[in-house]
Parts: sequence; structure tokens; C-alpha cells
Amino acid sequence: MLGRDGRRIGHVEGLVVDEGAHQVTHLVVGQRALPLREFRDAGPDGLATDLGGEADLERFPSHADEQFGPPGEHWQPPEGWAIHNFLAVAGALLGNAPYQPPVEAELKPGESGHEITSGSPVWVEDRQIGHVVEVLTDERGRTRDIVMARAGLRGEKVLIPVQKVIEVVGPNVQVDLNETEVELLEPYEG
Repeated sequence: MLGRDGRRIGHVEGLVVDEGAHQVTHLVVGQRALPLREFRDAGPDGLATDLGGEADLERFPSHADEQFGPPGEHWQPPEGWAIHNFLAVAGALLGNAPYQPPVEAELKPGESGHEITSGSPVWVEDRQIGHVVEVLTDERGRTRDIVMARAGLRGEKVLIPVQKVIEVVGPNVQVDLNETEVELLEPYEG
């Protein structure tokens, strides 16, 4: 990582991932957790920051702080994903590997606009199957299911488990369902 004077002040040592959103929130540099807003792309040189040097890193919390602990035993990566998929984000941030969704790292906060809201279209590949009516959460506030109104005249409400969401781009929700699974989605009576 390059400091504001262009000299290297550290290397990315790890990632902090929001387990519910499957999104990178911080990078660990010098054993400190720095929010992504502190970084910008430096092209082939990797990442840059406006920090002046290693001393500036001290103002950030230690990556060992309890708020950055490992995910609980309950946590499971999205279906078909393993730790190497999350680590691929580091390669994408440093510019030497392609970015692979659904893990997201946004270096321009506030510009991403990627979120599931009421009315978000729901897609299977290139076919819209409905739109989001409501997002259901568990007692800890984590998304567990999406209530979708089916496209067409039926418009019935069904539940899509959040594990079937593979990507959110802007308001668009991409899900991993085949034709049969789409037809057999559990009705929502709420």
C-alpha cells in the first residue's frame, strides 16, 4: 500500500468480511483494520491511501479487536463458495486477479448502490421471475429470506432463501434456481 507521499507503508495482510452481506469491509494493514474508504486504486502499484505513514495506522483498531473476530460456528459461505473465493477479493483489490462475485469490495463508498429493496427485480440468468416485496430477517437482523411476487398475472408471493441469492447488482437480484425450483418455491402467507 502506498502512502500519500508515494512510498510503500505496508502490505495487505488480511480481509475483514461482513458475514451477513458477504462483503469486504476492511483491509488489515500493519495489524490494523482500515475501512475500505481509506483506499483507492493505484493501478499496477496496488492500493494507495492518504495516510502519511506507519504512525497514521495506529489510529485504527487492531485486527485482533473483538469486533473483528472470526465468524461464528453458525456461519456458512454462500452455496458453492469456500474461503478461497473470499481470498480472491484480495487479488482483485491488488489488481492481479479478476473480481469474482458474490464477495464484494467497494472502494468508492456511496457509489455502489447495490442493495435489495422492495421492488428490486429478481432474475434467474437473463429472465426476470418477479420482484422483491419484503426482506425477512432473523432475531439478529440478518437477512434470512426474500419475499418475492412472481412475475405475470399470478403475482403470488413466495419465499426465496437468502442462500439462493448469488449476486446483487444495483437493485437487481440474481438467484441460483432452476425451473423446477422456481415453481416449487414455498408460498408466503405473511
